[in-house]
Formats: sequence, structure tokens, C-alpha cells
Amino acid sequence: MGFDAFKDKISEKVNDVLGDEEQTDNALDRAEGFVNDKTGDKYADKVDQGRDFIDGKIGDERV
Repeated sequence: MGFDAFKDKISEKVNDVLGDEEQTDNALDRAEGFVNDKTGDKYADKVDQGRDFIDGKIGDERV
């Protein structure tokens, strides 16, 4: 299995678990908020970058 096929399979499984794009974005937003809360927003810019990176990898970039 090539990387693209593997990525597509992972994206499919994540979407099966998390549901549609709105649910995926909500889950990532909650995770981002949790980390920012626990770190006192000290790394908010890095957390936001990480959130966007993950969102891009699973194929549902936030608008």
C-alpha cells in the first residue's frame, strides 16, 4: 500500500469515527481549547498551527 492509499484509508476511518466536517472541526476546536486552557494560552500560536496541520491532513480544513 502506497502512502496516498494509506492516507486515504486513515482519513476515511477518522471521518467514520468523527463524522462529518463540522464534527471534525468541533473535535479539533475542543482539543485546541483544552490544550490552551491547560497551558494558559502560552503556546496558543503553536497549538493553532498544530490544529490546522491536523485538519489539513484529514482533509477538512476549517473555513
